[in-house]
Order: sequence, then structure tokens, then C-alpha cells
Amino acid sequence: MNKPKLIIIYDTYCGWCYGAAPIFDALVDADVELEVLHRHLFQGMHSYKLADGKGELILKADATIASLTGQVFSQKYIDNVVLSKHEVLFSSYSAQAAALMHGRGVEAEFAIRRRLESARYIDGVSAMDRGAVVEALKKEGVTSLQAERIGTPELVKRADEIASRALYLMRLVGSKGVPTLIKVKGNSLELLDHTSCYGNLGNIAALINQ
Repeated sequence: MNKPKLIIIYDTYCGWCYGAAPIFDALVDADVELEVLHRHLFQGMHSYKLADGKGELILKADATIASLTGQVFSQKYIDNVVLSKHEVLFSSYSAQAAALMHGRGVEAEFAIRRRLESARYIDGVSAMDRGAVVEALKKEGVTSLQAERIGTPELVKRADEIASRALYLMRLVGSKGVPTLIKVKGNSLELLDHTSCYGNLGNIAALINQ
């Protein structure tokens, strides 16, 4: 029997995706075929300076996410990121890191996702810290030569190509945001409601079998 196939669309620096991280990781361990795509939400005109009011909205959203999922948003993150006068909501470096790992398989891409989530939401590292992303890649076994490609035009292009595919699939299933979970059923796609799994990974089997 063929394994169920699911597509996960995420952005490393989306708080709701961080909330869904335990679901993502449970799906990696489940008996399913997975495709993962980084959405690259926060770039260009969608890179917001948190001090301009976005930070207050994020604080409220993070509190909701924490209560629903049990995920930890540390005080360092609040002080150094959300309440920073200089922080910009910027996911280009993380999208490029995902693009660099994309061809190495889901586990490799999600390993860098987890490392960058921890750096941001626990250690309070800025999303604009290119060096931190480069070092995170090295810790995942990426060579210095490859890790230093962060910021190069070719890697930016690859990240945008992946994001374009993600957006195309989201539009097909009517999803307006991430995280988006899609089940592939033959030639059709179905948007999955994963919210029952927040704080209750026992519902993963039901999610897969929706």
C-alpha cells in the first residue's frame, strides 16, 4: 500500500509555524511521504519593522500560540527581537538556508528549521543576523563554502522558486496563510485542518487519515 503523501508549507519565522513545529516533527516520524516548502513570507515590502506597531501584534499572537501549543517564547526573544527598536521581520536568510538544504531531504531541511527556531524564539537572535544563519548551517554539517552562499543571487533565486511553488499550491487549495498542510489524493489536493493537533499530538493519525 502506498504511503499517504502530505505537503507542509511553512516559514521559519512565522510564529504560527513555530507553534506547529511539534506537528511537523511528528509527521516526519510518521509513516507518510512528505514534501516541505518554505514560503519566504517576509521580504521586500513585507519586511516589517517591529517597532512600527507590528511588535505589539506579534506579542498578542505569540501569547495565543503559546497557550494553544505549549511552545516557548523566551524573554530574550521578547526583549531582543519583538521589543527591539531595530528588528525587522525578515525571513530571507532562513528561506535561503531552507533552499540550501531542500535537496538533501525533509529531515535535513527541518533540522536547520529547528536550529533557527531555537536561535530566534529561545536565544533571541535577530532574523537579520546573516552570520548566525551561516553558523547554524555549519553546525548541520554544511561546508563553510556552501554556508557562505547565504545572500548570493543564485540562492535568493532558488528560495524564491520554492516560495512560488508554495504560493501556487496554497492558492489551489484556498489557503490564506502558513502553516499550510495539504494531502495529495491522486491528482487532487486537499487542505488539512491541523488545529486539533495543537498540544495534542495523539491526533496526528486522524490528521493523516482526513
